[in-house]
Amino acid sequence: MSVREKKPKSKSKKKEKSSSVKEKVKEKTEVKPTKEPKTETKPPREATITISLIENPVTTEEKIYNAMLRIEQLIQSDVAISREDLFDLGQDIERQLKEILPEWIDKPWMYVTPEHQKQLDSWCSDWSNFILEYARINIKHIIHIEEERSKYPFNNKQTKKKLDREQLQEIGDYIVAQEMGIWWDKKKIRLRLYWRTLDEWADIIYEWSIKTGRAAGAERVMTIIDIQEAGQTWSTIPIGDLKRIFNIMEDKGYIEWADKKKNIIAFVF
Repeated sequence: MSVREKKPKSKSKKKEKSSSVKEKVKEKTEVKPTKEPKTETKPPREATITISLIENPVTTEEKIYNAMLRIEQLIQSDVAISREDLFDLGQDIERQLKEILPEWIDKPWMYVTPEHQKQLDSWCSDWSNFILEYARINIKHIIHIEEERSKYPFNNKQTKKKLDREQLQEIGDYIVAQEMGIWWDKKKIRLRLYWRTLDEWADIIYEWSIKTGRAAGAERVMTIIDIQEAGQTWSTIPIGDLKRIFNIMEDKGYIEWADKKKNIIAFVF
């Protein structure tokens, strides 16, 4: 009986051993929670773009300018460009230009000068707001009336209506009265448009110098010719206004004169 009694004990020990081995094996096979390396969870591409657009909104003006610049770079490069690619880029620019067109642009009566003063003021206001936006999108600081009146939408073939020189000059006079532009010549053919104030341009140019590293780098000194050749939206601003912008930038502490007579500036960081 003593022998029989010992057998179950030995079985229990084996069971205990086998169970303990199984537990050890289980412990080894179980994946223990390890400290995951700290990695920043990045949002998907779309979310990243959305956030960046909220923080740094991209205007239609910039989209069009970048698209046109891209076309120019592709043409000048040795990369083979298909007609389809150029067509798509051109279509993209045209689509973005249509974003600024007001609802009334194809209404025939908008090409007829009203007789009553109140209606005339409203008509001039609508057209002047559009012209300022049109110039901003096309990055035009000076518009030539004779050139523009032959283009859409001033010459609207869909409605078979167009604005003549006198109408555009009347709208130009309204813009000048609102201090949003000045006539660039006595014949009232060229109109300088201020779709951004000179003060705003001063801030924009300085922000550009910070982003490009010029303000804190060896290239902090720039001539007025360098500014004009920078290929930015402000590069085509008339030289007289660029000089005025430099004076504003000096007052704001953005620049110091390296040589005022020669219009050479140095960014201050």
